[in-house]
Amino acid sequence: MFEGLKKKFSDFVDGLSKKEKNEGEQAEASAPEEKREESRKGPDVTLTTKIKGAFLGKVKVSEKDAEPFLEQLRVALLETDVNYDVAERLVTKLHDNLVGKEVGTQNIQKELRNEIRNSLMQTLTKNSGIDILQRAREKKQKGEGPFKVLFLGPNGAGKTTTIAKMAHMLKSNGISCVISASDTFRAAAIEQAVIHAKRLGVDVIKGVYGADPASIAFDAVAYAKAHGLDAVLIDSAGRQETNKSLIEELKKMVRVNKPDLCIFIGEGIAGNSLLEQVKQFDQAAKLDGVILTKLDVDAKGGNTLSILSDTTVPVLYFGMGEKYTDLVPYNPQFVVDNIVPG
Repeated sequence: MFEGLKKKFSDFVDGLSKKEKNEGEQAEASAPEEKREESRKGPDVTLTTKIKGAFLGKVKVSEKDAEPFLEQLRVALLETDVNYDVAERLVTKLHDNLVGKEVGTQNIQKELRNEIRNSLMQTLTKNSGIDILQRAREKKQKGEGPFKVLFLGPNGAGKTTTIAKMAHMLKSNGISCVISASDTFRAAAIEQAVIHAKRLGVDVIKGVYGADPASIAFDAVAYAKAHGLDAVLIDSAGRQETNKSLIEELKKMVRVNKPDLCIFIGEGIAGNSLLEQVKQFDQAAKLDGVILTKLDVDAKGGNTLSILSDTTVPVLYFGMGEKYTDLVPYNPQFVVDNIVPG
């Protein structure tokens, strides 16, 4: 009797193996080359797990089952600009959550993928963002003077363009504003702010190159009060977090003008350096949020995982292009889908 059961089980395993092999060869032969390559790289659960699942309906995820999924995730995280240390911590945490977990066998791969997606979503939604429009409306309703937002960050991240996008968003929602052209260091920065202001139909307060940026912002606040404007959007010179003198200048701008919000503008394609920039600027000016720019340039938004894992600063918006309407609210689902497609 036992010999008969043993033979049936052996025949079942052989049949399952042959079936998987035949189906795999047929799918590979009919799929485009890029799909075949993806299939070869794709994670799979072990044959042993599939056999157990055929009898039990549920199985515990083994180390061998989890390993290919986690390796694929590690590569995906790094390819989407997640900081290396952050990526390793996320993979380790997922390993601990997955190995030994019971999953249904109807679609083991899908269940494991969903586990990973849910874990990433938890990280991406842990810091609740602020509603800039709502904050501006509240201050306007209370009659407490203009709503002041200071924009800061490294060179070339797109601060002035982002300020123009923010001015467009505020104006479109009934919040009047003035732009403070307080980047008195970068060549053509003042002219760029003036051009944007003219296109948008908003006022701009400017000085001369080399002038004290804190005083220009102060004048812009006074102008807003005198003319009954609702918000002041303050530009600043791009600076690296390692430039101590410029960081001190930034601290002065905060002391003198007491902004309601300090918003960091960083490139979504900045890679590992972005996390350190956010940390250093947060120490200097107590950041209220981050706007990631240039996500239309093949960026996947993985930097948000680094920021939300290692700081308490929320991500507020994504810059997705050059048009004034290309400032979209932060969307964690966009990031998850780029790292681990559903």
